[in-house]
Amino acid sequence: MGKAIFITGTGTEIGKTIVTSILFLVLKEMGVKTKIFKPIQTGVLEESDSFADQYWYEEVIGEEKGSTGMYYMEPAVSPHLASEITNTTILPNEIKNKILELKNQYDVVLVEGAGGLAVPLIEHSNGFYMTKDLIQECELPTILVSLAGLGAIHHTLTTVNYAEMHDIKILGLIFNHFDQYNMIHIDNVRTIHKMLNLPIIAKLPTMDSLSKDSLTQLAKTLISKQELKNVLSGGLEIEV
Repeated sequence: MGKAIFITGTGTEIGKTIVTSILFLVLKEMGVKTKIFKPIQTGVLEESDSFADQYWYEEVIGEEKGSTGMYYMEPAVSPHLASEITNTTILPNEIKNKILELKNQYDVVLVEGAGGLAVPLIEHSNGFYMTKDLIQECELPTILVSLAGLGAIHHTLTTVNYAEMHDIKILGLIFNHFDQYNMIHIDNVRTIHKMLNLPIIAKLPTMDSLSKDSLTQLAKTLISKQELKNVLSGGLEIEV
């Protein structure tokens, strides 16, 4: 059986989908049978009736059509609100079973979350079922995506502390929109690493254009296969 890794962020619009795509491409190049799964997707593209992440993964990255998600809801809002608006019942057990099914078929399953760890997925009469609850139930180690600019220290530390409070294992950090010439970005990454002592898997720059080819090239140049192997170690053998 393979293993599943949850991809989360310190907030919305962090770049989880791009990061998930890059990890998918570099793992495939390493010969690791890899699958992308984003169980809950909200919001459609303005120019079409396609869901943005589904379109990206299937039409650009090349994943099998109809295989990257489970719950699709048109309103671009929090999942708990989208499910209420669309009268959709989200069943965590279905998600858990699908992840187990995919783990039996693939070496690595990259599970992309909707927003961050504290996003409510379901509203009950007595409270909320959160993203962190799904991660706990599925026993998913997690990679955290953060921006590198002003505010990154606070957002990353509070997210990691929240994860630790709920026994969620953070495997490593990926910084997006990193400017190697920006003093704040450089110091933020250094400071976060010193404070948390977590592996930094990659520091990804802002890209002018996004395509499968450009992300493949980025993956080759900015992600160490050995570092990624170390991060994902623990029952998974990866030949590099």
